[in-house]
Parts: sequence; structure tokens; C-alpha cells
Amino acid sequence: MKKYFEIFKFNLKMQTAFKANYLFTLFAFAIHIFVFGALWDYLLKDKLILGYSKPELIWYVIIGEFIIYTTSQNFKRVSDMVKNGDIANMFTKPVNFVFYLIAEEMSSVIKVGINLIFAIVLGLLMAGTMHFTALQLLLIPISMIFGVLMIMLLEVCIGLLAFLTEENEPFYLIVSKLMLLFVFVPLEFFSEKVQNVLRFLPTTYVAYAPAKIFVHFDKGNAILLILGQILSVGVIALLLRFLYMKGVKNINVNGG
Repeated sequence: MKKYFEIFKFNLKMQTAFKANYLFTLFAFAIHIFVFGALWDYLLKDKLILGYSKPELIWYVIIGEFIIYTTSQNFKRVSDMVKNGDIANMFTKPVNFVFYLIAEEMSSVIKVGINLIFAIVLGLLMAGTMHFTALQLLLIPISMIFGVLMIMLLEVCIGLLAFLTEENEPFYLIVSKLMLLFVFVPLEFFSEKVQNVLRFLPTTYVAYAPAKIFVHFDKGNAILLILGQILSVGVIALLLRFLYMKGVKNINVNGG
């Protein structure tokens, strides 16, 4: 465990070295929120749409954006390591490759914390305060953690697809767009038939679950959403293990 903590500390220092780039990502984050804030303001005013008020939809978008902005497009780095053979060197080191990548991603914890503070400030300025129950305050961070974990695992999965397809950016575009569907609108905004299909996709639970629990809390539904996240993490982990073992086998067969 100590070696992964050292990886975490090293990459934490790297993460804090590029302040200008990070500030521009915050600027992009704010632009998205202002655009959708203006959109809901124009469409709703003081009306409701499918049970959501304008402030709730603004908060929904803010929480969804916060989750999605934790991504670092790590799939490209993993993909490049597969293509140029660097991944074979990783397999010879006394660390698990997947845990190594997760430790690297966890180094963005400071940025995630700043993003969260920034998101809350934006929400308070644009949509006002929200009222929470004690159980809701417990389940929101749990759901957020699962959402971020799913993004990390999905990106590693897409990167490892390079073992099978070599070019994997189209898969990233598909997965990222499926996640983005629920950043801007809740699941309820789709037709019932489409909802029935989307409920079976792990990408549905990345942003929708924490945002839904945040703005429209219902104890039973919140537990179901978190169970959906847990199941999704399990499915993604199984896929990741398959791709990982497939990669190890290919490297061993080809001699590294």
C-alpha cells in the first residue's frame, strides 16, 4: 500500500505544477453553467418541468458537470502505453498496473476539492440554497465517489481496448457522450422506452445518480441509484480484468 501512496504523492506534486491550465478548465466549467442557467431561466422562469424547478435544474447541471470534470482523459495515456510497448515494462514492476493508474488519478484530489468548492459557490450565486436531510448529506458524497470511480475505471478500460482494436478514441467519444447525456438533463426527460434502455447502461449512473440524489432526494430511489452504481462498478471491474488479462496474455505470447 505504501508504494501506491508514494505514487499518489509524486503525482500530486505534478498536478499542482500546471496552475494556468487548471484555471482555464474552471473557466470552461463556469461557461457551461452560465449557458445552461440562462437556458433554464428562459424556458422555465417560475414554472416546473417534470417536477424540476429552475434552481433544481441549475444545481443538477452543476453537480453533473463537477463529476464529469474529474476526468483527465487517462485512456489516451494507457492507449499510448499499449501501442508503444511501455505497458510491458509496467507489468514487470512490483505494482498492479490498474492500482497504479488509480493511485495516479487519486492525486487529482486537490483539484476535485477546488472544483467542488467552485461548483458550490456557482450554485449559491445562480440557484440559491438547497435543503438537505441528514441521510441525503450522507448519500451524496458516497454517490459522488462511485461516480468518479466509474469514470476512472471506464477510462482505463477504453485505454486497454487498444490491445484489441489499436484505435480506441471512437469508444471514448461514445462513452463520454453517453455520460454527458445526463449532465444536462435528468433521465426523466427521455421517453419511457429510452429510459428503460438507459437504466441498464453503467454510464447512466456516473453523473445522474449523484445529481438526482442532490436535487430530488427520495430515500428508496437514492438507495436504488447507489446500488446501480455499485453494480456498474462491478461490471466495469470485470470488463477491466478481462482486458487486463488479455493484455498480459498477448504480451507473454509475443515475448514482452
